[in-house]
Amino acid sequence: MTKQQKTNFYTAVADAFCRTPGKQEQLRREARVRRLIDGSFTPVFRFAAVTDVHINAERPVCAERLRDMFATAYACSAADKHHPTLDAVIFSGDNTDWGAQEQYDILNDVLRESVRPETKVITVMGNHDYGGTGVEGYRKNLDDRLDKHEVVDGYHFIGLSPMPNDTWHTPKQLIWLQKELRKAKKDDPNKPIFTFQHGHIWKSVYVSRSWYTQMSVLMHPLFARFPQVINFSGHSHGPVNHPFTVWQSRYTSFGAGTLNYFEMERDIGDDTVPPGSDNAAQYLIVEVDMQNRVRVQPYNILTHAFFRDPGDPSRQLVYFIENPRDRSTYAYTGARKKTDPAPQFAPDAKAVVSDVTESAAKVTFPQAGSPVCVYGYRLLLCDAAQPRQTLQKKELYSEYYFEPMPQTLSHTFEHLQPGRTYTVRILPLNSWRKAGDPLTITFQTPRQA
Repeated sequence: MTKQQKTNFYTAVADAFCRTPGKQEQLRREARVRRLIDGSFTPVFRFAAVTDVHINAERPVCAERLRDMFATAYACSAADKHHPTLDAVIFSGDNTDWGAQEQYDILNDVLRESVRPETKVITVMGNHDYGGTGVEGYRKNLDDRLDKHEVVDGYHFIGLSPMPNDTWHTPKQLIWLQKELRKAKKDDPNKPIFTFQHGHIWKSVYVSRSWYTQMSVLMHPLFARFPQVINFSGHSHGPVNHPFTVWQSRYTSFGAGTLNYFEMERDIGDDTVPPGSDNAAQYLIVEVDMQNRVRVQPYNILTHAFFRDPGDPSRQLVYFIENPRDRSTYAYTGARKKTDPAPQFAPDAKAVVSDVTESAAKVTFPQAGSPVCVYGYRLLLCDAAQPRQTLQKKELYSEYYFEPMPQTLSHTFEHLQPGRTYTVRILPLNSWRKAGDPLTITFQTPRQA
């Protein structure tokens, strides 16, 4: 199969299983979810979803962040008078940086110190875990089973490990997965079924277009037969407060974040690993109530607090699934492209130019606003006399993934000509790269002496 044929095949499969509602229906679902988030919710079950810990001796901060994950998850659980228990923790792979015995020793030290008797820990391998001691190291140190189906307090967890040094899964694994999904559905068709593996399902959550399991083409339609599936994955290190952290098509997918460093989709230039990417330590706290409603709360270990809503920092960020098995309630579909507005600058927003030389100038501008998320900015440098002809283009992340977000951003344009007048147009972008109205500023470089 040629590369183009493979692309066409993947696209056809994705389109077949990602039908989206119309704009008005999507708006109705979003409004209902917002009301439910603000309503009462009494958990009866709780677990943490963690991925990409990358334990290694050279970066002891990874072990410290894992300790903090357990400490904060237990603290959040204890604060709930109705269900003060952390029932389980799932790890979606890359538990170690390269599978060395020394790394497993550090990991197991953290687990022995942190895990309480009431908490079930369930792990799968990631591609990084195949280095060093490989499969035998994982079996010896964490779990003798590569794939597993655990039932914790009546809730089903099904995990798959990838093949060596990759995110591939075999047909035999998928036959087993289908059998286990059927068992879980037969046990209680109304309850969510929690599945997890290292690689994302292609064209689902954020960064899944760059990092995904190569068996997506088969796993996607398989999961689609079970709408109660809520799938968790990692591998990409995508931020958990990006709107595409949750994705619903025929079932629900979540990216579980990272305890190591950020990596982004290839859509803001080529800067997939942004400046300050090491400042990343995040996971998900997942809760279920008696009605089988599911509440997912992204937690920021670095601030020891739940993430704030990027569109409204006064509110906590919460993802809410009203009825996992009822697709007509799904609010996190691809139809968000129709309803998410373009970001806009405040009416009094102004850009500033500084550090102007004969060949360079620094442009600083305030953040735009959005009820959803300001993903990034497109900066266009033009000759003031020919504003339609772009001389330089630069795209920047808004740094929404840091808390607090910086209030201003800057970029220095270089290779300018002396004595020339330039105009810079700054366009704010949402997660779909829809652009809002630009902020514009004009400046002139000094003439040569």
